[in-house]
Amino acid sequence: MLYVAALPEMGDMGRSCASLSRETDGRIVLSVEGEDISALRAAVNSYLRIIMIAEEMQEVLK
Repeated sequence: MLYVAALPEMGDMGRSCASLSRETDGRIVLSVEGEDISALRAAVNSYLRIIMIAEEMQEVLK
């Protein structure tokens, strides 16, 4: 469910881009690329926030 919730947010964000993949053992892998360290840091923070919110919403729905 986390994978499905976060997937629409992935893609090109201007100076950075990200992708999400699901491993055969159930792990989710977030890959982030940035043009510079500032763009990379901002993108990682944004995507981690999205994932944390999705996890919190899963807990609320349980």
